[in-house]
Amino acid sequence: MKFTLVIPAFNEVSVIVPTLTGLCDGFRFFYDIDWTILVVDNGSTDGTREAVLDFGNKNVKLLRVEEKGKGNAIRRAFAKTDADIFGFTDADFPIAPVDIISAAQLIMNNAADVVVGSRLLPQSKSIGREWWRTWSSHVFNLLARAIVGVAVSDTQCPLKLMNAKGLTVMLATREPTWFFDVEFFALLSGVGLSVLEIPVTWNEHRYPKRKSKLKLADSFRAVRAMFRIRSMIPAQLSLLQSIKR
Repeated sequence: MKFTLVIPAFNEVSVIVPTLTGLCDGFRFFYDIDWTILVVDNGSTDGTREAVLDFGNKNVKLLRVEEKGKGNAIRRAFAKTDADIFGFTDADFPIAPVDIISAAQLIMNNAADVVVGSRLLPQSKSIGREWWRTWSSHVFNLLARAIVGVAVSDTQCPLKLMNAKGLTVMLATREPTWFFDVEFFALLSGVGLSVLEIPVTWNEHRYPKRKSKLKLADSFRAVRAMFRIRSMIPAQLSLLQSIKR
């Protein structure tokens, strides 16, 4: 069985090598699956692409996608892979490899069509996560539930794995930005695929010198995106009738 983990990267030269090292070390004993890490260089100008090419591990691949946007990058990557299990995480290595492996094993065992991490479950652990980040995550997810009808507790946690049915839904998303996760969950609910949330160990500042790319203006963009996504859902669901349970 094949597993591809996608990492979208835009100007991540300061962290991409230690992230790949940590993931490869964690996956060394993942004997029961043929795994690949696919880094999607999303128009970087800082040497990210060269760092990945020079990494020197046969399980690490590079894909260049010039069209900007996390959603665009992930869809392009998934469309290129022939894996059985598909997943993605962030370039700053916030999720422990053991949690990624656990999620993959749940997909292998048909526990759900999609397995997602949540930083907000009681069993989850957060290392160095400030209270206001947790608070903002709660607010974001409350808005996603109210506006779009999304039921998961943490839409933006960067641990999402899926089977082929989940991939079909992912490839049907249209949102180009990092808000595409909300659209993904809305479509999953609409077609009735199963989603399992699992607790994660979250490291907020594994790389203390790396600054967050999110800005205050993103809060307003998020609300606009949610209304935009809500307006698109009916038409998208009509195209996904064939995979409804």
